[in-house]
Amino acid sequence: MAEIGFLILAISIVVVIVGAYKKYQAGKLASAPFVSTGDASSGTGAGEKGAISAYGDVKCEQLLISPVTKTECIYYELKVVGSWKEGDSSKSKDYVAEKISAAIQIDDGSGPVLINAGNGGDFEGLEKTFDETKQEGLFADLKSAVGKGEPMMFGEYPFENPPMSKADKFQCTEKVLKASPKMFASGKFADGVITTPDGMLGALMLSPKSRDELLGDTEAQAKKLLKFGGIGAGVGLLIAIISLVIG
Repeated sequence: MAEIGFLILAISIVVVIVGAYKKYQAGKLASAPFVSTGDASSGTGAGEKGAISAYGDVKCEQLLISPVTKTECIYYELKVVGSWKEGDSSKSKDYVAEKISAAIQIDDGSGPVLINAGNGGDFEGLEKTFDETKQEGLFADLKSAVGKGEPMMFGEYPFENPPMSKADKFQCTEKVLKASPKMFASGKFADGVITTPDGMLGALMLSPKSRDELLGDTEAQAKKLLKFGGIGAGVGLLIAIISLVIG
């Protein structure tokens, strides 16, 4: 019974942490000056440390094609993680970690501003389009040594395990952000671009929602997560204590 209580407590703590991060996001959204896209392109009205936000029609002359599922998008993430056993321990390593963005602009009619999403961020609508794990063949190293090696296919993406690699199992994931008619961006102004803010928790925010809609939703999520996480933590701790006392 105590184990159940501690499990509830652990899950609730995670919920509280997520809620705290949502509250932090809401604070960042509220504090970033909201300006026209024309002003955003020149940094007019930017706040402390270049904080700025804008909302407008999305313009992208050349959409990207994601490497695994061939999905049209304005941004994608590709990751291949290799894993292997060393004695009783499990090891892993990122063999591919790509974050690729198209040239994105938003324009509310006052002039376009470029969005630099190449570092990733908090992108509402980011969709996981592929997630698959494969085991490398038993004779893969031998085939590669004699020049007859074949790439491991994840959808349309060919992955080649590097020579002398220890990994024999690989997980490939792909996430894409499709184009939306309008987009809200909140980040830092730098050289005519809205980009990733400085700091460990600095993240570019993109959403098809307006600023008011996104701020309202984020605040509501934070409140709900903190409330239920706090209640869950109290219940889990109470169950654990009672179980230990009875035991």
